[in-house]
Amino acid sequence: MLRKILAVGLGAGLFVSAAWADVSGNWNFAVEIAGVGGGNASVTMVQGADGAITGSYAGQLGNTAINGKAEGNSFEFTVDGQMGAVKYMGEQQEDGTLAGKLDLGGMGEGTFKATRKE
Repeated sequence: MLRKILAVGLGAGLFVSAAWADVSGNWNFAVEIAGVGGGNASVTMVQGADGAITGSYAGQLGNTAINGKAEGNSFEFTVDGQMGAVKYMGEQQEDGTLAGKLDLGGMGEGTFKATRKE
């Protein structure tokens, strides 16, 4: 009996760890780039059941589609803007906000924090 309970408990634990946080929605991104300054962007993300992310970006890089993926609380997406590809990599925080880093196509790095639009 104890073996059955342990097996069920371990199986449930594996299921919970494989679940994705849902980053779907409309977000306000506040971006800081060292030595350059900051800016804001409006990002809409739609997360599929498989973790695939699609959506749109509107900000200093222009207005463009985004594509990426989510796994667990982590996510990433790429913006193909006027300055080339910019990759955002972050995590959903316990309070529901997003935070992480961005890679400016090897030309620099930055950080971001994002909150859901009301």
